[in-house]
Amino acid sequence: MAMPSDEVRARLRDWLESNVNGWRNVNLRPMEILLGSGFSAEIFFVDVDYNDAGGPQSRTLVVRRQPTDFEVVLGSSLVLQGNMMATLDRLQVTPVPEWVGMELNPDVLDMPFLIMGRVEGQSATQRPNYNSAGWVADMSPTERGLTWRNAIEAFAKMSKIDWQQDGFGFLANADWGAPGLDQYLGHLEAWYHGCRKGRAMRYVDAAMDYIREHQPRGTPTNVLWGDSTPSNVMFASDGSVNALIDWELAALGPSELDLAWWLYFDDLFSRRFGVKRLDGLPTRDETIAVWETAVGRKAEHLDYYDVVVALRMALVVVGAFDRQVGIGNISANNASLDANLMTTYLAERLDMALPELGPDFYAFMSNLTPVEQKNDAAT
Repeated sequence: MAMPSDEVRARLRDWLESNVNGWRNVNLRPMEILLGSGFSAEIFFVDVDYNDAGGPQSRTLVVRRQPTDFEVVLGSSLVLQGNMMATLDRLQVTPVPEWVGMELNPDVLDMPFLIMGRVEGQSATQRPNYNSAGWVADMSPTERGLTWRNAIEAFAKMSKIDWQQDGFGFLANADWGAPGLDQYLGHLEAWYHGCRKGRAMRYVDAAMDYIREHQPRGTPTNVLWGDSTPSNVMFASDGSVNALIDWELAALGPSELDLAWWLYFDDLFSRRFGVKRLDGLPTRDETIAVWETAVGRKAEHLDYYDVVVALRMALVVVGAFDRQVGIGNISANNASLDANLMTTYLAERLDMALPELGPDFYAFMSNLTPVEQKNDAAT
């Protein structure tokens, strides 16, 4: 049953007064929200007034609820996101939304949720593609280049974090291997075995073999954003970075993995979507150079990490495929399981014959739910 907005306000007010240190006389202004009404209700904004040691305050908060019926990525959780944001907010190494709090008991808002401060600014849109329309397209080439460089430098700063000394021990998971690349690959391996279900998946299988057979040794262990895309950067009007958002894919591993993820989506939203890339955006080589300058060392093993991140996205698509089969939108023998944009990228990197994207692929894409479109086509 959907929860009316008056009840949402009352529950949130009580929660904020009980859980946010120093907040008193909390009042939530009227809001238009009906929890349980669909995917659009998973993130909503709340205008709140309260008193603290500094006197009367007013601000806008962001509430993000976490569905518990499926996970897009194995091991992703609200706790992971909350711990990342709280720790990064404390360190102030790279900009993130101001941390307010987290509630894991679903009784409050029907799902676990976290609350953060609202960040002003805008991100690069995925629909419409930022290369085709919107504020990025309206910029001059020089402005675009500066904006992208600011974002690359912002996530590159995370390489300076000491994960053990700075409070990121919660990212270590011995079930997947030693902290770092081994754990990152162990996570992919566990995810792969969990979703394979005895099926032969030509490109995914080949990529899984490749990343273990060619795993480099002696790589650094850094704190990873995990979802380094322009759509997850809140930019100010001058192109500076107000915050990096969406931390559900955070992990430990070489910093090059965040760089590879950025490059992967740069390619996705231009070449692989058949869209001309905007003038002024850094090329692949320029992007790598900006990252290297910010990190203070050369990027290593990028050809290898290209395959790793592509495999990660291909596994997201396997999950989306299985959900679509489960709800009856497509048949289990739909060819898009092995023929989609992510397997095409893997085929290119592994020198395999390219899959043909036919009617099955377009049927699969057209049936994706709003949540799956966000995570499968543009995480």
